[in-house]
Amino acid sequence: MASATRAPSTPVRRPPSLGGAARPLALALVASASIGVGGAACSTKEAPGAGAPTRACGLTIWHKPASAAAHVEVVGDWDGWKRPGLEPHRRDDGWRVAEVDAPPGEHAYAIVEDGVWLTDKNEPMTGSYEGREVTVATAADCARPALGVDRVETTADGSATVRARFLAARGGAPIDPATIVARGRDGSSLAVAAVDAARGEVVLEAHGLSRGKYTYTIEARDAAGALAEDARATVWIDATSGSGEPWDPRDAIVYQVVLDRFRGAEGPLAPPPTPSARAGGTLAGVRQALEGGEIEALGASAIWLSPLYLNPTGEFPGNDGRSYTSYHGYWPIAPRAIDPRFAGEAELDAFVGAAHARGIRVLFDVVPNHVHREHPWVREHPEWFAEDCLCGQGSCDWAKHIRTCWFAPYLPDLDWENDAAGRAATDDVIWWLDRWDADGLRIDAVPMMPRAATRRIATAARRRYAHPGHALYVLGENFTGPGNYQSLRYDLGPYGLDGSFHFPLMWTLREAIALERAPLSSIDESFRAGEAAWEGAGAVMGLMIGNHDVSRFASVSAGNDGGDTWTSPPQPLDPTVYAKQRVALASVLTMPGAPVLYYGDEVGLAGRSDPDCRRVMPAEDSLIDAQRETRELARKIGRARVCSRALRRGGMTTLLADEERFVFARAPADAPAAGVTAGGGSARAGDTAIVALVRRPTGPVEVPLPAGTPPELFDVVTGAKVDASSGVLRVDAEPFGVHVYVAAGSACAR
Repeated sequence: MASATRAPSTPVRRPPSLGGAARPLALALVASASIGVGGAACSTKEAPGAGAPTRACGLTIWHKPASAAAHVEVVGDWDGWKRPGLEPHRRDDGWRVAEVDAPPGEHAYAIVEDGVWLTDKNEPMTGSYEGREVTVATAADCARPALGVDRVETTADGSATVRARFLAARGGAPIDPATIVARGRDGSSLAVAAVDAARGEVVLEAHGLSRGKYTYTIEARDAAGALAEDARATVWIDATSGSGEPWDPRDAIVYQVVLDRFRGAEGPLAPPPTPSARAGGTLAGVRQALEGGEIEALGASAIWLSPLYLNPTGEFPGNDGRSYTSYHGYWPIAPRAIDPRFAGEAELDAFVGAAHARGIRVLFDVVPNHVHREHPWVREHPEWFAEDCLCGQGSCDWAKHIRTCWFAPYLPDLDWENDAAGRAATDDVIWWLDRWDADGLRIDAVPMMPRAATRRIATAARRRYAHPGHALYVLGENFTGPGNYQSLRYDLGPYGLDGSFHFPLMWTLREAIALERAPLSSIDESFRAGEAAWEGAGAVMGLMIGNHDVSRFASVSAGNDGGDTWTSPPQPLDPTVYAKQRVALASVLTMPGAPVLYYGDEVGLAGRSDPDCRRVMPAEDSLIDAQRETRELARKIGRARVCSRALRRGGMTTLLADEERFVFARAPADAPAAGVTAGGGSARAGDTAIVALVRRPTGPVEVPLPAGTPPELFDVVTGAKVDASSGVLRVDAEPFGVHVYVAAGSACAR
């Protein structure tokens, strides 16, 4: 929410990944879903004679040019992009401000400085006009009052306080306290605790809530009977409720599931007749694992489900001349229908409810880049699709045609420069979030769309659902090669993605651990290079050792990941393969970011690249001891990360990085407000976790420990206590050793 009288010299930034926006203003109110986010979208002023805040009309556009002598004009769709445009008012502090009397709704515009077209850095969304990237902002409907959520506060014992704000319509009346209603999806409600009609402040409360998620719609009318645009308030009663810190993606361990290949309603699956055929996995099978505690045992606090869209039946030709089915879910033929081969509506409701009851967020995989040719949009809106070549075929190289090329002749690309297409695709993504009460998104094929696509989707989701106390996680898939950090940076930031999958680090882990062709110090170097590339973006990157598009880490370690991906190499028996797997898993589970565990990696499942990397999840009785040991290590470290604030939110200080060792410390900069960790232990400034990863050293080494390290440490992997009072840690020369140390007296040392 931007005020027309804001002080632009004071930058306001969101906390990392909380979905807010960086704007040159002092916020009068917290940006909210119903009221609108963005410097130009909405502002407030005092209602004449009433003192209550009132919605402002039109757009207020701020810009600080490079020099005081610069010529600045604002051009936009409200007058047909007329030139010369509107000249902003000059302020003494160097800022220029333009008031545009634009009607309610979306508007595209640009700031032209000395003839150069610029986007508005204070607005989250962009679009296209005559081949240029321009800003898209929303003018509020100031003839109608609105509600917004300022903050949600919760406690571990099940109490919640929601602070909301009412904005009167232009010339309208203040809120009527008797009309305030907050209804939950589960039929519960929030009680009105206090109302200051003059200030538009509303406080609502609930008590005795069980563990889980509660989503409320808040409604109210003004004293004249006008219904306000409603607001969403999300209340989480979970492990973080007593920590004084709302959950954010740094707290996540994401478990990735390919639905068709994980488990069926009757239990483990048989391998499909061909690698591209359906195996019969269902959401009910995933729910069994969830309710049985298998996923929670890994410390997972989020589940990423492969796409649930209705997909076509039959087989379709791949670029390799073989036939493929749509078992993976990435070929949508309907925008708002669940594929019954995965689940029905009741099952999806039950699954989301079961996840939320365990404090686990649900991330939906969305596919806004393309549809299958059977999708109704192809027939009803042919103008919504870009016509181009097939990606990577002939002269259609990926670099030149990535924004327009098609994956296959039957997968037309959506044209995101068509405003109607972009709005429709975004509306459908929001429908999936809204109808099924999901908590975040994994966006497919990010580099194949303009940045405007991911920004539009992220902005729409945040405006509706994100508020202080509730963070979404919007994670993007930008498949890239080793060392390509800058390509990931482009789509990140306060207005863009909360994070991307850290492919460069994944490739480095394979080189350093699986193949032993790079020193362990290269892991540290890769992590630091990434942090430098997206510095200031507030990104929480997805850290993984593999996913559904690359060969399995275990097969890379075994040296048989190459060759025909329709021919499956055997599951390795070599203990060294699993020892390497454990070092790699420990790396991503202890470094800053959001670990993403691809199903089966916790047991070292083998597989060449797609489709072999999508084998069915093995049955428990088929696992060898080395696989169970690998899973047990992942569970121990996953649980430690949940418990330890240092492992979740701490910075990373490298203590030793050489050919065969990588030792680092994680320590938070400050303690949480309530003075306790999510796991219930003490959390004070100086709390430290120490991680020691070893490959094949020839001898032990002593590593100096940072100030603030507890005098006695507990190794969550071995269960041993270590005297650290001397300020030195001995790292032994064990091959492929993994040690994760926390304070011996903490709740995590169990």
